Order: sequence, then C-alpha cells, then structure tokens
Amino acid sequence: MRKYLATAAVLLVVPSLSFGAGFALFETGTRSFAMAGAFVAVADDPSAMFWNPAGLAFQDDKGTQVMMGAILIAPQQTFYGEPPYPGEGYSTEQKDQIFFPPHFQFVTPLGERTTFGFAVQIPFGLGTYWDDDHAGRFISKRVDLMAYDLTPNLAFDLTDNLALGVGVDYRISTISLTRNVPLVDPFSQQVVDVAQTHIYTDGVGNDGWGWHAGLLAKLGKGVSFGLTYRSSITVDYEGYADFFQFSTGNPELDAIVAQTIPFGETISGTTQIEFPDFWIAGLAWTGERVIISAEWGRMGWSSFQELALTFTDYPEFNESIPENYHDADQYRLGFEYRASQSLALQLGTLYDETPQPQANMTPLLGDAARTSVTCGLSWIKGNFRLDLGYEHLMMKDRSTEGTSVSGYDGRYESSAELAGASMTFTF
Repeated sequence: MRKYLATAAVLLVVPSLSFGAGFALFETGTRSFAMAGAFVAVADDPSAMFWNPAGLAFQDDKGTQVMMGAILIAPQQTFYGEPPYPGEGYSTEQKDQIFFPPHFQFVTPLGERTTFGFAVQIPFGLGTYWDDDHAGRFISKRVDLMAYDLTPNLAFDLTDNLALGVGVDYRISTISLTRNVPLVDPFSQQVVDVAQTHIYTDGVGNDGWGWHAGLLAKLGKGVSFGLTYRSSITVDYEGYADFFQFSTGNPELDAIVAQTIPFGETISGTTQIEFPDFWIAGLAWTGERVIISAEWGRMGWSSFQELALTFTDYPEFNESIPENYHDADQYRLGFEYRASQSLALQLGTLYDETPQPQANMTPLLGDAARTSVTCGLSWIKGNFRLDLGYEHLMMKDRSTEGTSVSGYDGRYESSAELAGASMTFTF
C-alpha cells in the first residue's frame, strides 16, 4: 500500500515538465500571433518584449505604449487504446476546456537612445482533463500548469541601424494534479479505486530568475535580422498531496486502506526543475505595404533528462525518474499586408517539433509535432490599435507503439483552435 502512496507522490511534480511543444505558449501579442510568431526580425510593436526586446529601441518615436490582451485556446484530444493495456477498441476524449492566457506590455522611452519595457507573460501553461472513470485515471484525471513571467527590459539604440535589448525574467509557476489511487483487492483480485489524491503547489516560493537578450539589425533595402536568446530558469518547487478515501463496498478492505494511507494528512515533496532555454533567429523584409518574415528557433529541452524527487516525510520514496527529452526546433513564416493606413492583414504558418520521447506520452501529456496556420487583422484609429487573430493547430497522430513507460499504450489525436485579441494605446 505504501508503494501506491509513493506512486502518487512521484506524480507530485511530473506535470511541471510534461509540457513539451504542446504546453509552450508562444502566443504573446495578437499581431505577432497572427503572423505565426515570425516576429524576431520585425519586433515593431510592444510584443517585441517576448520576441526580441531590441525592437523596443526603434519604437521610441511612438511615445508610451500599453498593450493588453489574451489568447483563447480550445484544445481537443482523443485517445485510442492499444495492446497490452488498455487494448484495442478502447477510446476516450478529453473534456472541453478553454484557456485565456493574458499578456500585458508597457513601453516608454527614457531618452533619445534608451527605451524601457515591462511585460507580464505566460510562456508555459494549459492542462489536460479526462473523465473520472477513464482507463488512465491512475496516471492523471486533471492537470493544470501555469508559468507566469514578470519581465523588465531595457533597449539601446546603438546606431541608427543596430539595437540591443536586455532584461530579466522572474518566473512563478503553479501546478495542480488530480488522480486516483489503485489497489488490487486481496479478496476479489480485482483492481479497485481506493482513493483520490489532489497534488498541488501554492505558487509561493515556487519561483526562479532568468535573463534574455536580443539583437536587431537593419541591413538595408528593407531587410532586417533578429536574434533572441532566453536563458533557462531553475525553479525550486515545494508541493503537497491530500488524499480522499473512496468506499470499495468492502468494509474490511476500506479499514485496511484507512490504516495505510494518511487521510487527513498533507504530504510534502520538493524538486528543482530547469525550464529550457531557447534561441530564435530570423530575417524579414519590409516593403511599402508588405512584411515577409521567416525564423528558426531551438528550445533546449535536452536539459530535462531526469526528475529528482525528495519527500520530507517519506525519504524511502526519494528517487530520480529518467525523462530523456531532446532539443526541439521550430520554423515560422509570417506575412503582413497593409491595405490602408487603418487596416492591415496577417497570415502565417509554423512547424514545431516535440521534445517528448514516444515512450513518455501519457494522459498528463500526449505530445506530438505540430503544424498550424494563422490569420489576423489590425485596425488602427489614431492612437488606438486593435489586433484580432486566429490559429488552427494540427498535431501529428502519435502512438506509444507498446513502449509506454507507464504501461498505458495507445494513439493520441490532437488539435486546437486559438483566437486572440489585443489592444494597444499610445500616449
């Protein structure tokens, strides 16, 4: 029985690094979102604070800018069972969910060649939500994760054609996981649900610091080059687990369970997690009415090779879990057409690799390489700008092919619809 408790505790922090490409939120700023994020060499609005902070230096003629908005994300995922468990013929769908990660940017010039910016961004987030009785409920029924970044920036206009941006990132992360605890009934030899565990962090103290820098160069004839680096961020987590007993219908078994699992007691655990660093490089061409932008990025997921867990009250459960993630590339292409002084249209497409090994796909995250198409429009009236965007995201069908490390094999089919809106005010 204590082994089942250990299994539950092990999942305390697993969701925090189970987000691969599917949990990375590169949708800061609706106009850049509508260009599929191909913005590192454009960086001409306040969302440059995420894509390339150097771009702020070339915006000093706009005065003070405030951008705020959110991206609506509606994911869908279906799981089809394969041998050995849960076997062919089994299928289940995630429950409907809608997420609204917000973004906020403030930009103001500090002088002729220096610009200050501050942003609130969510670079990682989302969650999964399955039926209470689905076959993978002992791995996860519901998980929610958010990573919030508070980001001050300084951008310097080194020359008329070259700018540098630097800043720091203060990250706060929260996790919540609900799952069932199984037990083989010694009387019937059947697996029964004996408890539910709710595993969570409160956000306080679950934080870390990182830094970022960007370079933007205007090469002439409308061509620009952008380069951004964001460092890895190490977060020290403290999490908690509460257990709630289920009646099995067998009073004798229920009594054994009640004596073994610490119902009414909060179990604590700690770990240290390194969020990946990433590079983005790109080229853009800006004409009288058209912007064409292309970029490549790499996320350093290979830093996530294992997960070391420490349990204060149960040191016998301390262990290191292999994860074996690998670095992942992404490719983005974006377009903007300025139809008039008050209207602009955007299009884009991207391809994003997954860092998650095939054997590690679970109900916590069944990730895969993704492709998407985006579109949007911008309406400008005086000192006000409204940006609207839409993205259709398609993930490659992917199967564990009998290799699942959790013993839960099958194929995941996934997609998502995203819609965004941002407002920018200039003073």
